[in-house]
Amino acid sequence: MTGDIQWIGIDTQKDQVLGGLEVLAANPQLKSVRISKAPQEIIPELAQLPVLESLSLTFPKGQQVQLAGLGQLSGLKELEVLATSSTDYRWAKDLSNLEKLDLASYTKPLIELKIGASAEIEPVITVDGRVLRPWEYTGERILGQISPTGFTANKAGFAGLRTELTDFEAVIPGQDNLKSVSYAASWHIGVRDTVQLGRISLNRNPSLAGHDAAVVGDSLLAPTTNYPYTALQWTRNGEPIPDAVGESYQLVREDTNKVIALSYETKAVRQNGEVWVPSAQGTMKYGAPIAATVASIAKPTISGSKIVGHKLTASLESAYFPDFARRYQWLVDGFEIPRATAKTYTPPRSYANRKISVRVTMHAADGESVWLPTSNAVKVVQGTITVAKPKVSGTAKVGSKLTANAAMPAPAAQSTKYQWLRGGKKIKGATAKTYTLKPADLNQRISVSVAYAKTNYTTKTVTSTATGKIAPAKLKVMKKPVINGKKSTGKTLKATAGSYNTKNVKISYQWTRSGKLIPKATNPNYKVVKADARKTLGVWVTASKPGYTTVVTKVSKK
Repeated sequence: MTGDIQWIGIDTQKDQVLGGLEVLAANPQLKSVRISKAPQEIIPELAQLPVLESLSLTFPKGQQVQLAGLGQLSGLKELEVLATSSTDYRWAKDLSNLEKLDLASYTKPLIELKIGASAEIEPVITVDGRVLRPWEYTGERILGQISPTGFTANKAGFAGLRTELTDFEAVIPGQDNLKSVSYAASWHIGVRDTVQLGRISLNRNPSLAGHDAAVVGDSLLAPTTNYPYTALQWTRNGEPIPDAVGESYQLVREDTNKVIALSYETKAVRQNGEVWVPSAQGTMKYGAPIAATVASIAKPTISGSKIVGHKLTASLESAYFPDFARRYQWLVDGFEIPRATAKTYTPPRSYANRKISVRVTMHAADGESVWLPTSNAVKVVQGTITVAKPKVSGTAKVGSKLTANAAMPAPAAQSTKYQWLRGGKKIKGATAKTYTLKPADLNQRISVSVAYAKTNYTTKTVTSTATGKIAPAKLKVMKKPVINGKKSTGKTLKATAGSYNTKNVKISYQWTRSGKLIPKATNPNYKVVKADARKTLGVWVTASKPGYTTVVTKVSKK
């Protein structure tokens, strides 16, 4: 389809997909284009039409479209668009030849929210940057604080929100030809609500003072609600109580240790043929079984070993106000213990032989609280640590490492400290789990003491059985000494020290002549004399170190 055609209109039928967009580029002479159910891909194709003056596009509803590419069609005089797209239309500011602009957005999907909630919407921004304010066009007036970017919900119902502007005398800088502009966008809003119920509350009998939990003689009151009741029935352990159908019920002796509940139903709220507040039906229990007297109201109990340093635990039947948060306050001799507000409490050593009790209070999210009687007090005593003696492992020889094998105490200790002993006396600085035997330990007996400590317990110190006497370490020759030099009268022989399996070894020398000691010849160097002729010269190299065996190496030179 090419030639002198200047106008084209395409109506896409239901379930059809528009194809063959290349026909537009093949007809660059087109001045007017109208397309329904246009695809996103149409926009770059339209840029191939240099003389296009009039454009009408309807995109499929719900298909998000990016319209900014239309801002490149600088020759347009008329532009009409209906699409699901951004409502920021400033992209059209460069279309300086425009005479008519009609931009509309499909109604957005239903926005549902609850009373008091807020919702955001995308503002409508005109070609010259103005932000348009929407308004509620339905009669219910359920919205409040409407702004270009959102609104709040004030009451249940259905609302229509619309932004619309039609101006046939527009004055827009830079677009002097543009006189007719039109913008339209709309939203549907549904606001729903639910029945909000409080809880069954207590109306105390004035003659029964000093209690927060219901007893016989008190009255129970139906929960407060934001929508009216249509039916009420009080029950006792699930069975209807005759004639107890009002918003209050006075407790009687038959209610002792029973669970009192209230079955209820509220009225639905309907508007415009839609249920915005459904009816609520159900049964609500009072927070605790009914006590016969104030003295018989449940109180918490304390479990645990009752030893200082051991955990005490407060317990209360789960049937008491299960929907309330429980708070605890521990007491010593009737006085509150600072920061002792958990379900468990570990009394310190300083509380030995004193009485501990606990108070439990119930707290609802709305601020309601219930105080129950304080527990019976328990006496706590100081704890002790029990543990076996440590054992020492390792070789009892100088230079070897000994290890203290501590037993597991009961209860577990918070800290364990070691002290090694030599002949029963502390070795300075020897406080690690291991100890390397030193020369000073030679012929001594070594043991270790282990001290176990735990907060609020008596520190327990136990000492191992001592080792046998510590033996010396063996000094080994790694490289034998040798005699260097020529055995000639007047020449000097030199003896080396050799090397050993440890450092700082003391070396001494003794020269010999045919096996006999040469007086005063105790240096590593020896000057040969006439008397040495035809004799065998030798040297005894003695290596020694405290805590080690002594080694004598004999070498000779003929």
